[in-house]
Amino acid sequence: MLAVREPAVSNLFYPGQKEELLSMLEDFLNRAPLYPYIPEAVISPHAGYIYSGPVAAVSYKQLLNLERDKHYDILLIGPSHYVPFNGVSFGYYDYWNTPLGEVRVNKKRIEEFVLANRDFPLTLNTLPHLKEHSLEVQVPFLQVVLDDFSIIPVVYGQVDYRVVKKVIDFFKDEKTVVVISTDLSHYYPDSVAKQIDSNCIEAVENLDTGRLKSCEACGITGIKAVIEYARENGLKPKVLDYRTSGDTSGDRSAVVGYMSAVFYEKERR
Repeated sequence: MLAVREPAVSNLFYPGQKEELLSMLEDFLNRAPLYPYIPEAVISPHAGYIYSGPVAAVSYKQLLNLERDKHYDILLIGPSHYVPFNGVSFGYYDYWNTPLGEVRVNKKRIEEFVLANRDFPLTLNTLPHLKEHSLEVQVPFLQVVLDDFSIIPVVYGQVDYRVVKKVIDFFKDEKTVVVISTDLSHYYPDSVAKQIDSNCIEAVENLDTGRLKSCEACGITGIKAVIEYARENGLKPKVLDYRTSGDTSGDRSAVVGYMSAVFYEKERR
């Protein structure tokens, strides 16, 4: 019997009806700029689409620079918000369901990782994935911008960033794009949030993990891991967009920060 992860935040973080969801995504993507960067990894927010969707769309718009006739694995990495645990949890399902249809999970590559890393702090227990939104909200964007892909879902709990980086090191190759899911600061006045979030932005732009000491991102472990990976592998960083929830809601008294960024080696000619 196939194991299928059903949506947990459909009709909460994004529309549950296919046509409404597709229309919203296409509107976000049509408004997002396309840069020449061919992404090896991106950073994307994970709030409700009405708040963070325009920023997430900037990250996913860049995936249009990938080869359309090639299959890609998308390594989805995000923090656990609901289940406290130590280590890393793979979303070991056959398929991931969204209102836009099913997406295949590359279980074979997950199994290869498990066999090669027997002492690694990981679990195939899918409990951390059941209600988790940090990865779920990324998948519909992928379904719109890519024709042929599978996903490798990874949720981390209390863990050193080097553990997450080891996951990236193992899976990252020319057919794999990494998605780091994170929001930035939470519930400060807009002006304060922007000051705090500037540390996250500068850390990415300069591949400087030291600046992350003053960054209050919920996915800071993933950010640190991808910065270290980029630095070791000669990838260039570019922050593409930054906004707060105040930009969409109009309420700037207590906002959440969102960043779109890309790590790339080549540019489209």
